[in-house]
Amino acid sequence: MWVNPLFSADARSALRVLATAETLATLVVEAPLRAAHLPLLFEERDDDRMVLIGHIPRVDPLAAAITTGQRVLCVFHGPRAYVSGGWYGDTPGLSTYNFSVAHVSGPAEPMRDRAELRSHLVDLIDFHERRKQPADGGPWALDARAQGRIDELLPAVIGFRILVDEAQAKQKIGQNRTPEDRASTIAHLERSPQEEHRDIARAMRDAEDGSAPRRAGH
Repeated sequence: MWVNPLFSADARSALRVLATAETLATLVVEAPLRAAHLPLLFEERDDDRMVLIGHIPRVDPLAAAITTGQRVLCVFHGPRAYVSGGWYGDTPGLSTYNFSVAHVSGPAEPMRDRAELRSHLVDLIDFHERRKQPADGGPWALDARAQGRIDELLPAVIGFRILVDEAQAKQKIGQNRTPEDRASTIAHLERSPQEEHRDIARAMRDAEDGSAPRRAGH
């Protein structure tokens, strides 16, 4: 991913935020070029290594890349919002998108142990149950029937880790616009009924420092 320095963000921090807020990622492999959309758990090890943990159906052709340890690109999307050129003041400008995204890649490492895969599936459910909205009175507890269903699915699934060795993050939130244009954009997005638009407005407000635009960019 090409990143204009104006929109560059700390990859570790961005991945920590994006992977916790929304675990669904896009996985891409080459030779042949394939993509899949899977939930991934983000883990930081004591040695500062970043690891992504997930699973994929064995019948998915992309699983072959996992079992052979190929490199995998993972894309985590944050909130995004269309920004109208009509929201700007006297400074010329066209409509655009504000967004945040993280790209991470590394070799895949398939899980060999059935118990390890089972533990991952339970951890993934627990992760989301503790964060679900609406909360519905708290996390759903796996009962005997659900536990049995997990055991039934294990032979059809491959668990894996991605040992991250390259990471990039991009946060495009109006850094190339004037303070007045940014303020106007924030005001418009804050009135949107869509939550992710308001999330972009919040990110813009958090990053606001009143600086003049440095240069144009995408």
